Amino acid sequence: MDTCLYKYCISFDRIHSVEINQQQKEKLMKKLIATSLAVLIAAPAFAGGQSYQQQTSSFLGWDILPYVALRGGATYGNLNYSLNKHKEDVSQNLYQLRTALGLTIYDTARVEIEGSFFTKGSKKATFDGLDADIISKNIELMANTYMNIGHFKCIQPFVGVGAGMAFVETEARTLGDTHSKDNTKFSGMGTLGLAMPFGQFEVDIAARYNYVDVASGLHNFSGDIGVRYMF
Repeated sequence: MDTCLYKYCISFDRIHSVEINQQQKEKLMKKLIATSLAVLIAAPAFAGGQSYQQQTSSFLGWDILPYVALRGGATYGNLNYSLNKHKEDVSQNLYQLRTALGLTIYDTARVEIEGSFFTKGSKKATFDGLDADIISKNIELMANTYMNIGHFKCIQPFVGVGAGMAFVETEARTLGDTHSKDNTKFSGMGTLGLAMPFGQFEVDIAARYNYVDVASGLHNFSGDIGVRYMF
């Protein structure tokens, strides 16, 4: 009798233990389901406060995003031109259009290849009593790098530097004579700007200095606005 009661008690303990384990599992499953639902509900709200780069990176597991960019603006150019052994500063007001293909890295830095196209500049200058029309044309191919300053949601400051080649054509027209030169020279740039995200698009506003090692130096000071599309 005692043996039977002992076996019955053991069986009851095992059944009770199984019931307790089952209840714990059910409670654990309920907690996991509740946590998952909470994450699913909160995820869109959390993503709404992030940039498009951050959302896409977390979704794809990548930290690199390609983009294309189109920029344009006004440029004040100063060309140190030499004619008949005399140098003069020739100032020109130009417009420029730039296109770029690049990568955003870790939502912090950008690298790109950029092509710049400047309108033809024309300015009268006098070289030791000799009047001349100075005409310039400039196309540049640059490799640029940008770095964000801090991390902000609405407006993101950034700095950038770049280097490349400039294809410059200069021409001096005097009475009865024309002096022209075609040059392929080094070009460098520095920029400071602000970026504003709008989903897959970002709008850039920037001030830019560009130096071209042509003649005795071509200095361009630009203010422009641009749009980047990330894909």
